[in-house]
Amino acid sequence: KCRECRQVLNDVELFEGDQAGAEEEFIVLTHESLSLFVGNEETGRPQHKITDFTVYDKSTHICSFDAGLIEKNVELYFSGLVKPIYDEDPSTDTGVPGKRLGPINEWWTAGGFDGGERALVGFSTGFADYYLMEPSLSYSPQWSSIQEKIYMSKNVIEFLSETPDADYEDLVNRIQTSVPPPTLGIAKFTEDSLLRHAQFVVEQVESYDNARSEEEDSLLGTPCMRDLIHLAGVTLGKRRVQRRTASSTKATTTRLVAEVMEKFFGGTVDATTGNKIRRRRCGVCESCLKPDCGKCTSCLDMVKYGGSGRSKQTCVERRCPNLGINLEEDTDLEEEKESKVVSPVKSLKIIKNLKVSTKWVDESFYESKKRVFYSAVEIGGNVINSGDCVAVTNNDPAAAPYCGKLMYMWEEGGKKMMHIDWFMRASDSILQETAQPDELLLVDECEDLTLECISNKIDVYHREPHKEWFYIGGVQDNRQLPTTDGVSSFYYQKWYYPENARFLDPPVIEPSDDPDFCPCCVRLAEISRKEHPVGKNEIKKEEGKIFYEFACKNDVEYGIGDSVYLPVEAFSFKTKPSKQKKHALPKSLDEIDEDEYPEYYRKSGYVKGSNQEVAEPFRIARITSIYGNKREEISLVVTKFYRPENTHKPLKSTYFCDLNMLYWTDEEVTVDFKLVQGKCRVECEFDLNVSPAEYSKKGANRFYFVEAYNAKEEAFYDAPVRSRRAGVQKLINEAKGIKPKLTKLTKVTKVTKATKEEKLHTLDVFSGCGGLSEGFHQAGIAEPAYAIELWEPAAQAYRLNNPGASVFTEDCNVLLEMVMNGKERSECGQRLPQKGDVELLCGGPPCQGFSGMNRFNSREYSRFKNSLVVSYLSYCDYYRPRFFLLENVRNFVSFKNCMVLKLSLAALLRMGYQCTFGILQAGNYGVSQTRRRAIILAAAPGEKLPFYPEPLHTFSTRGGSLSAQVGDVKYTNNIKWTPSAPLRTITVRDAMSDLPKIPNGHSKAEMAYRGESQSHFQRMIRGRDFQGVLRDHICKDMSALVAARMELIPLLPGSDWRGPTEGTNRISLSDGSMTKVLRYDYHDKKQGKSSTGANRGVCSCAEGKQCDPMDRQFNTLVPWCLPHTGNRHNNWAGLYGRLGWDGYFSTTVTNPEPMGKQGRVLHPEQHRVVSVRECARSQGFPDSYRFFGTIMDKHREVGNAVPPPMSKAIGLEIRKSLEWKAQQEKLEDPVKLNEEIKEENE
Repeated sequence: KCRECRQVLNDVELFEGDQAGAEEEFIVLTHESLSLFVGNEETGRPQHKITDFTVYDKSTHICSFDAGLIEKNVELYFSGLVKPIYDEDPSTDTGVPGKRLGPINEWWTAGGFDGGERALVGFSTGFADYYLMEPSLSYSPQWSSIQEKIYMSKNVIEFLSETPDADYEDLVNRIQTSVPPPTLGIAKFTEDSLLRHAQFVVEQVESYDNARSEEEDSLLGTPCMRDLIHLAGVTLGKRRVQRRTASSTKATTTRLVAEVMEKFFGGTVDATTGNKIRRRRCGVCESCLKPDCGKCTSCLDMVKYGGSGRSKQTCVERRCPNLGINLEEDTDLEEEKESKVVSPVKSLKIIKNLKVSTKWVDESFYESKKRVFYSAVEIGGNVINSGDCVAVTNNDPAAAPYCGKLMYMWEEGGKKMMHIDWFMRASDSILQETAQPDELLLVDECEDLTLECISNKIDVYHREPHKEWFYIGGVQDNRQLPTTDGVSSFYYQKWYYPENARFLDPPVIEPSDDPDFCPCCVRLAEISRKEHPVGKNEIKKEEGKIFYEFACKNDVEYGIGDSVYLPVEAFSFKTKPSKQKKHALPKSLDEIDEDEYPEYYRKSGYVKGSNQEVAEPFRIARITSIYGNKREEISLVVTKFYRPENTHKPLKSTYFCDLNMLYWTDEEVTVDFKLVQGKCRVECEFDLNVSPAEYSKKGANRFYFVEAYNAKEEAFYDAPVRSRRAGVQKLINEAKGIKPKLTKLTKVTKVTKATKEEKLHTLDVFSGCGGLSEGFHQAGIAEPAYAIELWEPAAQAYRLNNPGASVFTEDCNVLLEMVMNGKERSECGQRLPQKGDVELLCGGPPCQGFSGMNRFNSREYSRFKNSLVVSYLSYCDYYRPRFFLLENVRNFVSFKNCMVLKLSLAALLRMGYQCTFGILQAGNYGVSQTRRRAIILAAAPGEKLPFYPEPLHTFSTRGGSLSAQVGDVKYTNNIKWTPSAPLRTITVRDAMSDLPKIPNGHSKAEMAYRGESQSHFQRMIRGRDFQGVLRDHICKDMSALVAARMELIPLLPGSDWRGPTEGTNRISLSDGSMTKVLRYDYHDKKQGKSSTGANRGVCSCAEGKQCDPMDRQFNTLVPWCLPHTGNRHNNWAGLYGRLGWDGYFSTTVTNPEPMGKQGRVLHPEQHRVVSVRECARSQGFPDSYRFFGTIMDKHREVGNAVPPPMSKAIGLEIRKSLEWKAQQEKLEDPVKLNEEIKEENE
């Protein structure tokens, strides 16, 4: 390399020389055409223009002036035609020729970022300022690159100013869809262009930030800038401030929601948020990259320098100025580390045996063998009766007393005792500091204590919902409620289940005359009874065994002939099924040529998106006998069913089989009844009066078989009669001792009268293209009536798929304000939903308005108060739907030290709703994708709060935990089926192996399938009535360089940018340009040298020095930025990654980019990114589902959607709640109940 300009000498271009008559700068400036001073200028510094310019160093090497050479005091000069400042003509017809002008002291840009095309660029020398016009022919390539980066930075700043919450994929989309000015001479911008100019772009954003007013936030902390900084390895220097936010419309809120927010934030906000959060270093600025000095006070306290290590302070030379830009990731991490957690059920610390006088007030009313019961006692002069609420002294004098209800009192062995049902303070629940200080919660916790523990009597009343609860939304509750102070008087309205954070209506308590009656004890005893397996309907006793017709557990009866789910360890199979071919582990470095594969050393044995370690689905068996022993242990004799993958069939052939197809066998095994996970239905296909597909659609947990299987002989044969329905009935009769009759067989199944399914009128807010609504429609519970979606393409997609719904494309705040002001129609003339019109409210309000730092300050509170989450809660308060669902990213739970979650739950409780939250994995419900989502569910008073659906499919545990930590408490949802589930996981092969082959950039919106469906999933996703037209199987047209990179990625699972050969030859691209060979010029201190002794570093920072801008390389097959920053970013595993046929998708994003946050977007066998339809299938959208707009619009619609299979599973749980409510209403209405009994008997 040249010592001056740092260019590779073989690539240097020399300056051809100056024009004839060219003069040096001090002579040029005295030319009469440039001498325009009149004596009253504010500065004496001349300003001119220069055209036909060339920049070079002392050795006349043509140099780019933006490469950091000027900042390193390298002297750069320029030549050209100097013109007066007023001259607008860039031609070479006029002008004063100058040579060796300079050296250049600085270069700069002038002009604002207001949407205009051109930004002025200039030089400053010791004598004058020069505005650049047109370059010389030899300097045109350098000038085009500079203009490109200037225009790109302008574009980025304008984009961030408009949409500060955009992520990296959105920024890339903006860059790729921008039309470059004609003066640049390029057809379009690419992601590679953005990464090439990332350092300059970031510096321009910093410069823009420095010029902002104090009221404005920084653009540097936005999510896409953070990702760009990390991906491109940008080095930051000066201190940055926090992020910039959009000026959006003010949130429309109801009074109740506003009061919840204001009450909590009324005082000093920072003081209420609790724990301080340790902020992270950026890791990329100059300070972070420096070594410890070893001299300052902080260093001297470090263990490595002989100190104690107690201060935990950073070296003064390494204090990161950019802590503010480390925002919380909004990604679906595959692995998490959780801090130490405690149980949500708190252990009570009570002071006992206090010296307080106690005496019975009246005579005992009941005596047992050991206990004498009383109804009243006097403690410290105060009379307390059974049924009163009391405060119990806490062992911690600084803590509030415990509260409980004294259920009964007695004397035993001279001790005066009481049985108390505990309340939980709402502030001790998940609500924590957001709870009302005077609110208590019922819990299933009770205890025996001495009466001396009572501190004082308190008043607790039940706050019941308003009689007109559904219609007072948005209106103040004017009832005269008892006054409570949170010290001696309280109220309660909900029962609380701590493990799952479920707030429910208080249970109905049936009165009892028992002297020791405790409703909590009754409920706990009932739970224990349900969990304890018992045999029912004794048939016979034989050899010390008692045989039963049924066994019961958790209120579910299991009878002879029933089929059950069992865990994998319940029994094994006699065959050794074909196992999935294991991914080939990376070859050792001794086996490969590192000169040919220079980045291969970064690979490990871990394959992202692999299903290698996914659990097997449940075993399925049919009960043939039920018996117990004297210890009341219940056992089952069962016959095994084999799944296709459990047989000797090759694994690939099983992909064509239905997921719920089984093989009957006569293999019997005895299992413990406690192992049973649930009941399922298994029928022989010949006993069905519909097709297996129709049978399967009628409900979950349905399986069928056609053949039987002999594992010993590895043979399939026709299912025998004893395996079919008639055989099952015979088995039951034999067990019960019923002799067979020669008459026709007794009917086993009863045809019941079809009941009309109740469908809820739905309002889908932030509906997108309609993923939530589609799932609820498939579940049969919803009738999409209204939807709100501000983004027009997604709204159009919703209209295409829900033609009967009214779709509003206006701001949700404006619409709510209209309705609250009594308007019945929008400005477009559409009828607005009124109170009573909405029974199900669902939506996923965006949360990007919050920074990732886990604390609230007054500015952050203002932002949250005006956020769409608050607007959405206000919709719930106003319309008071029967059911409410809030869907969001998994990190919604942890936003702001969990404050957003806690405030949302607190607001729902203030409204009177039952509510809970949980995290679901979409992969568990039948999609080939890891996508965890936080779901808040709420139900109106009197309804049944739905449970979260049990998984239908197994899925990789690397998809992440489904628990959530709030403070130091870990909460789980109600899901029990883990890690197994009824069906196997869905793979990429299941999802898209039948789709036709297409090239990079394929844009034909409609085409033929060109083949039959190959898997159960494909048959379901195509549907029965498809017309043979495949829509939206289109993919992005990647640049020539990106296309070449994709072609070099091996067609193997786990392949990514680290696998392909860089080679020693340049490659010709499809656009006619040539690639460059990536040079490794530095010794990487962390990675060492290759086995051949070659360097592995591409920048001087690899040697521990500061980054040198001249080390950047462009147009290389291996992107220079990846090895540059790979050491501190997990080697950028997955970028330019291929999907594996037997694996699963990473979270589907709005823009599949090979270098985006979900880089595994390459087709398993084709050299392109995944298509819109492939992404839609990864989300579980039927092929008949329509999307609208450009290809990027469609990708965004798909990526932002809720997977319909997951919303369908939630919808089925809501349907169970509807059925429960309907049954309760029948029980309360004797007329309806008698009619139903009469119909059943007919």
